[in-house]
Amino acid sequence: MTFSMTDVDARNAPLRAFEGMDLASLPDAELVALMRDAGDAKGAMDRLAAGVAGEVARRSRAEDGAGGLARQQGFASPQKMVAAAVGAAPSEGFKLVTAGTLMSEERPLKAALEDGLTVGKADLIASTIAGLEGDTRELEAKLTRVAEHQDYPTLKLICSREAAKFDAAHQETVERRHFEQRKLEVTQRAHGRVHIEGDLPAAQGAILITFLEAQVKAAFQAKRHADEHGLPVDARSAPQIRADALVALAAHGLDCDGEGSGVKATIILRVNADDADRETGLATCDALNAPISLTALRELAIDATVLRMVVNAKSQVLDMGREQRLFSWAQRMALAERDGGCARCHAPISHCIVHHIKWWHRDSGPTDISNGVLLCVSCHTIIHRDHWGIHVDHDNHVWFTPPPTVNPDRRRQLGGLAALTP
Repeated sequence: MTFSMTDVDARNAPLRAFEGMDLASLPDAELVALMRDAGDAKGAMDRLAAGVAGEVARRSRAEDGAGGLARQQGFASPQKMVAAAVGAAPSEGFKLVTAGTLMSEERPLKAALEDGLTVGKADLIASTIAGLEGDTRELEAKLTRVAEHQDYPTLKLICSREAAKFDAAHQETVERRHFEQRKLEVTQRAHGRVHIEGDLPAAQGAILITFLEAQVKAAFQAKRHADEHGLPVDARSAPQIRADALVALAAHGLDCDGEGSGVKATIILRVNADDADRETGLATCDALNAPISLTALRELAIDATVLRMVVNAKSQVLDMGREQRLFSWAQRMALAERDGGCARCHAPISHCIVHHIKWWHRDSGPTDISNGVLLCVSCHTIIHRDHWGIHVDHDNHVWFTPPPTVNPDRRRQLGGLAALTP
């Protein structure tokens, strides 16, 4: 691989226009542009470092033993040597070595890195592909195309979903292995503190996540109200709420004759009508990022707190006009089918409220499915504060149009589950 500064020089050029400027005096638009240019320059430097890291790794193969370059320099692996050289955590060394290795192979990720794909995204895609069996070139090419216009968190969700689809035939085997590996460690530490650490399979994790996040949402909603002194009713953080909810659940288990505590919640499982009666296949669960097998779905659906939702090609009419302001539970579930969580940032459904696209008071907007969109509290605030536009097209896709202060061109962005589908 040839060492070249061309890409670095080209991406550093826009930064020189800001040389000597006082950052505090920059208008918002220029500061945003500078941040983006700085990000591009960092990406170029990362790719340059990755190329060097790849060569370090080539000279530090396991079969070279003590004669390998990394071992000669006093490091156990090339990843640790690279991490030390760039002053970063070992995980960063792994990413740079992975990207550098990709640059020496004829595959879609190599071309993508040459075209400007960031090292972090390349490492995410490579690690996704590495865990799959079979010919993954087509999937790799698809994910590299998606990576061009998606941020890292969204790309991570897409990788998880696409990997599950690709490996659907092995999903039940993986779930069985995860079930066998389930564990919960409870350790008593000094001064009476108790440390809990565990690993649960998807089906069990969905139950715990749904219960705990329902308690968090209820407590956060209570914070909107204040007592007579103007203080929040509940000032706990999300981790504190989860801890209290788990202890309350255990306390209830010790006294099953007592009334249950906490906010009830329903686990939502969905499966396509064509797959509902099959032995194998995939389903989705609101509490989980990745799909689960139909076997796991049937295990979960035995419980009364689980709703098994079969989705067909026809949409049920759930419009309620302006007879009531709040969207019904059924409407919320219908919107969940389209949005999958916050339609803008993809936060879990349990964190979301239903927003009137045409506002209830200002625009006399109806409480109809066509006028609703799921948003987390943070995105809901941004939409109202910055006046983002929201539009649902004929294909039932949600689009967000930023204000000129965020994007002068007002280039619209695809949201909802459609944004996670390559």
